[in-house]
Amino acid sequence: MSINRNTRIGEVLFVLLILLISCGPARDPVYVEGRLYTVDSLHIPEKDTEIDSVIAIYRYDLEKEMSQVLAYSDQTMTRGTPEGLLNNFVADLVFETGLNIYDGDQPIDFCLLNYGGLRAPIPQGPVTMSHVFELMPFENEMVVVTISPEKTLELFDYLATARVGMPVSGIRLKLDDGKVKEVTIDGQPFNPERNYRVLTSDYLAGGGDNMTFFLKPIQYEYLGLRIRDAIIKHLQEKQQKGLSIKSRLDGRISD
Repeated sequence: MSINRNTRIGEVLFVLLILLISCGPARDPVYVEGRLYTVDSLHIPEKDTEIDSVIAIYRYDLEKEMSQVLAYSDQTMTRGTPEGLLNNFVADLVFETGLNIYDGDQPIDFCLLNYGGLRAPIPQGPVTMSHVFELMPFENEMVVVTISPEKTLELFDYLATARVGMPVSGIRLKLDDGKVKEVTIDGQPFNPERNYRVLTSDYLAGGGDNMTFFLKPIQYEYLGLRIRDAIIKHLQEKQQKGLSIKSRLDGRISD
């Protein structure tokens, strides 16, 4: 027979209470009595109209904001491997945004995001605020990480062996049997004598998704902008100009 989940939670909390009481020095016995009340929509079906009226104000405002149309898409964009329409679209707009706001003494070289960070497709037709939050529900910020040529080679190897297509921009790789056959950055071949500045998320810069090549960088710089906000800004600018959004596959990562 299955046990109600709320009942199990109550039992666990009761046991923890007893353990906390018993962990101190010897004392007189303490007796705890109580009753367990299950609180959910089944056991309390009646709605508190006063509370609900307050919540309704915020619910209306939130739903209104989430249904706001930011732009129109010419196509459905989904993730793909070794590249995808959604991969390329997000990486390109984040890279473009980073180039525009970064004020370092050397430009950003390329952008690398992660496949798993793209949580939902962009639909064809109207793209709402809700779609953007579904696509990018995280609070990840844009950062520029400067890494050595040795670490940059590790990054290339990571892309070559990844089982899914990582969103990249400003870089092109030709792969052969899990190895990098050819790579160009901003149209130029890799230079083993220089450092590279990579635009990514703070999650990946911290070694997320096993991107350990970002750890202990030469330099780490926050851009003060969330990736989701960069997407929203890009869509709004397109809409203001009367332009729709679109993406294409261009062979930036090819086997």
